[in-house]
Amino acid sequence: MIIEIDIDNPFTIEGQPDEGRTIMIDPYDGCQLLCPYCFQRTDPDWNKNIYVKQNIVEVLNKNYSDHSTSEILYFGSKCDPYMQLESTYHLTRKCLEVLKKGTVEVMITTKSDNGLILDDLELLKSFGSRLTVLMGMANINQVGKGINSRNIEIANLLHNNGIKVWAFITPILPYIMDVDSLINALNPKIPIFLDKLRIFSEENLNIEMEDFISSKYPQFISQYQRIIHNNDEEYYYELKKKYCNNPRIKFLFM
Repeated sequence: MIIEIDIDNPFTIEGQPDEGRTIMIDPYDGCQLLCPYCFQRTDPDWNKNIYVKQNIVEVLNKNYSDHSTSEILYFGSKCDPYMQLESTYHLTRKCLEVLKKGTVEVMITTKSDNGLILDDLELLKSFGSRLTVLMGMANINQVGKGINSRNIEIANLLHNNGIKVWAFITPILPYIMDVDSLINALNPKIPIFLDKLRIFSEENLNIEMEDFISSKYPQFISQYQRIIHNNDEEYYYELKKKYCNNPRIKFLFM
């Protein structure tokens, strides 16, 4: 269910002032992508409702003063800011229009494959070096497409237009994703972050993940049963060995 709400404050703050704190700004709360392997699904309210913060631009205009340059304004902690709802509400774009007047660093994380972020290309370019797009490769509609992934195309297009891009293969879906091919398909100047498929503590979420594999990739069900039930992470150890000396490749939560 999509619910329009009003808010009093556009920011959620992590960290202390003058310590490089991160200031979250989410135009939406929730996600339309419904990836069964998303770590956010441990939140009991995640994906049940999607809240549209319809007055966020008005509140941002009233509350935003140029933050310390040691701080980061971060889009995407509780939503995908370029999920399909953005084509209706344009709240991410409108927030960026406000923020482009300042000097604070901005980061946007998205794995949407709809191309909406490309509609904002000129706006993103106007931020110069103080904006980074964190482009996820684990979109549920793209994970089986290999080097033909739309998200690879979007990441390379953004990079080729002078926008700083980091690519995230998080989580890796072993056997489905050819990680080596994905890395080689991305522009060699784009840093890449990897993380393993994380097993949920809630049994019903693991069942959903197993059902997803059974339905979409039945040829790999035995491998995923070992990952889900026996915590088999051999695929991840092999990647860490292969790329441990590659400065372009970084592993999250070592």
